Amino acid sequence: METQYINRKHISKAERARRAAQKQEREITIQNALKKHNSEKKMLFPKLVESIYEGNSANGNANTIAYKLNNYFSLLSPKKHPRRRRVFKDILLHLYEQRCAKLLRDNTYINVLFKVAWFSNSFENEISSWKRRSHNTDKQMLSIIKHCFVKYEVPYFMYKAWLVNHRAHISWFIDLTQGRSVRNLTNMPIKMTKKGAHHFLNAPKHYSVEMALRRAQSLSYNADDVIADRIASSHLSRNNFQHEGFWDSVICFFSKQAMLDFSKMNEIIDYLSYRISENLDYSIKGRTIISLTRQSDEWHREQANIRTTFISVLTWDPYLPYSYFRIEESKGIKKTFTLFELCSSGELINEGRKMNHCVASYARSCHSGRSRIFTLRSKEVPGSEEIMATIEVHLASKTIVQAKAKYNKPISKKAIFIIKKWALQHDLNISKWL
Repeated sequence: METQYINRKHISKAERARRAAQKQEREITIQNALKKHNSEKKMLFPKLVESIYEGNSANGNANTIAYKLNNYFSLLSPKKHPRRRRVFKDILLHLYEQRCAKLLRDNTYINVLFKVAWFSNSFENEISSWKRRSHNTDKQMLSIIKHCFVKYEVPYFMYKAWLVNHRAHISWFIDLTQGRSVRNLTNMPIKMTKKGAHHFLNAPKHYSVEMALRRAQSLSYNADDVIADRIASSHLSRNNFQHEGFWDSVICFFSKQAMLDFSKMNEIIDYLSYRISENLDYSIKGRTIISLTRQSDEWHREQANIRTTFISVLTWDPYLPYSYFRIEESKGIKKTFTLFELCSSGELINEGRKMNHCVASYARSCHSGRSRIFTLRSKEVPGSEEIMATIEVHLASKTIVQAKAKYNKPISKKAIFIIKKWALQHDLNISKWL
């Protein structure tokens, strides 16, 4: 065996000790620098808030917390809203002290905190006495609102008013926490009876305020729970209570029906929405469920046969920035799934023709920004394309309120699976009636 020799320079013991001391000194310098950096970083948020509060404009692009805070403080003039401005600053600094960093990075929660400051004249307790009890941001936000405002308990669904830009409902929340009756709430859009008020306060926790109102309205007309829930989940909870005298009579009419096909009910509501928008004097007085169903069916057939000359009259910008795309392979066959938005009345008409339903009637709602329509399609490679579902999203509540297959039939389990994935991706809620 041949021996290999490695030439190494001899390092004395003193030299090794000197190098070890230098290495240790470098490590200490690095550690001190890191400590200084972290200390400065910890002070960054409070200094930022104080600086913006004092009127100094913060630098940063639109996605930074500095830019967003600057926008919120700009809405609170030092002369017109000095108290609200100070309270907003105090809230931000106190939550920072309570280590609610994740909550303070989320613009949705910052927006809620801004509204908490805006309504600070109604505080039951100051924010300075609030203590963090959970790491969950939703629970933290709920706890903050409860601590600051709640004297008497209110239904869980009323807390959702803070997440939606609807100040009237926030005022209702505050009035209810102070013991005010539901029937005495300002700008109540429906006729609220004692019975209706009871049912409003006992609405399911997953409901929106509008859905709770429609459910209470239905139950006050002695509708059963199933019909009341269906009415609450219909378009009537998303029409901003326009033409309320007419829709009150419609709800009373539906509530008295013993046997009601719920898919037909939604079709009739679409038909009646069209009729009342065309003629404000239209009434259902003297009509039966049979005659309304017949007239609704005729109107939907007409919608399916709209002439091509009316295609693409209305267009609108997409609500979501990108489409959903998925590829699956089984036994050597590739299948693609695409979910995208329909952005013109022409696209809605074509969708309605292929699916034999009335989605074309949603053009005005899409154009006005009340709803948006999406389509889920599948395609084998190679092969023809199939429409699996037409989907409606209500923009104000960010909720998928309905999804229908061809002939308004229920969608498949596969379609539900994909829609849930898509909803999670875009932070959309899903109606329980999907």
